[in-house]
Amino acid sequence: MKNCGCLVPTLGLALFSVTYSCPMFVEFFPDPKNVSDEEGEYVEIRLDENIGEGNPPYADSLFVRFESKEILAFKWPRSAERLLLVHDTAACPKRSGLACGSLGKLSLPNSRESVWRVWSGVCMDSVTLPKPKAGRAMQRVGLTDEWVYVAGTKGSGDPEYELGVVEDSLLTMVGELAKQGRTLQMTEIHHCPEEPMPEWVEIYNASGYSLPLDAFSFCERGGVLGKAGDSILPYQTVLVSKDTLSLRALLEIPEIRMIHVPLGFLNNVEGSLSLCFRNDVIDSVHWDKSTVACPSGFNPQTKKREFSPGFQKKNVGVGSSRGSMKSSSQTLSRNQGAVAAPFVYKLSSRVVLRKGAPLRVRVESEYDVSLSLLDSAGRRVWKSVVSSQSYEWVNVPVQEYLGVGVGYVALSVGEYEDVVGILVRP
Repeated sequence: MKNCGCLVPTLGLALFSVTYSCPMFVEFFPDPKNVSDEEGEYVEIRLDENIGEGNPPYADSLFVRFESKEILAFKWPRSAERLLLVHDTAACPKRSGLACGSLGKLSLPNSRESVWRVWSGVCMDSVTLPKPKAGRAMQRVGLTDEWVYVAGTKGSGDPEYELGVVEDSLLTMVGELAKQGRTLQMTEIHHCPEEPMPEWVEIYNASGYSLPLDAFSFCERGGVLGKAGDSILPYQTVLVSKDTLSLRALLEIPEIRMIHVPLGFLNNVEGSLSLCFRNDVIDSVHWDKSTVACPSGFNPQTKKREFSPGFQKKNVGVGSSRGSMKSSSQTLSRNQGAVAAPFVYKLSSRVVLRKGAPLRVRVESEYDVSLSLLDSAGRRVWKSVVSSQSYEWVNVPVQEYLGVGVGYVALSVGEYEDVVGILVRP
């Protein structure tokens, strides 16, 4: 174990997939009754054994923080399904799939609510625990924010509580996101492209959560969008086509993610397409002769001609050169069809003196925002995380990492990124 002095993610409950593709808290024992706190306290985290093996989200480390205490950092335990945090790792239970890490001198509160966070790569989980009961462990109910008091299942888990409501939780989460227009959306339709380009549909994840592609389809047309375990990252754009090989060769943009779905043929004159989560329609599009003339594609949100595969327009004013704070919702109302930014920010200045005051950034977001400093060549030289709803000024160590000249500050949530240039003067 080692301590990390970086900033902390505070994202609320993140329901990344029905297959537990991210680390999440499942059990706490803050107030043992028959043994000392050092002997009995523990925190249990459920893991995805594949994350540290070169699979998404490409993470080799895991971080845990209790409120404003020091961050605990751990190397991702290979082939482990659970990570048990205890004070004495020598007494770690000998169970298959279980790894232990040290809580160090950290003491769990036993007379009040407490807030805990765990993150790895783009995966984050944050929980608020109720006031503990002496001699009782607190176990999470599925993927919800509900906790129950139990005898404790240290290092082994109880499937009745942990797995019982996974599907209901996922349905509830996506249902709520859909009501807000913050789940998967169709952002570009090419129903009659110029030959030999195949038809394609652009889909955008408008939420701050990774969503399971096997739960989405074009409403009984062509099957689901992915296999079990496949997901679309927060604010990621993908193209869907029945011929992704030809589409990739013709577009010549290798970084665009494409998904093969046998959609059949879209009607060139008048047609419609719907996107479903399970059996519920979450987005639908209709077009006719007045929408757009072939072979042009169009943006369903604006009904205007568009050809920008894999690219989403950002809100006007967000991350502007003046660095002013602006509401995402207000900006979107003036620029229909643009992507609602997951954050707004303000820079103290875009000109920094080499021996002057540090550059400060203030971020407003309901999500944790990655904050990076890039050199003149665009190489990342420093990175941190601004916690959600922190609303505090953060010092960016420009003088320490950059020389005189141009540099950049980058802010991102999932696949959404905003970059602003700065100047370091002598």
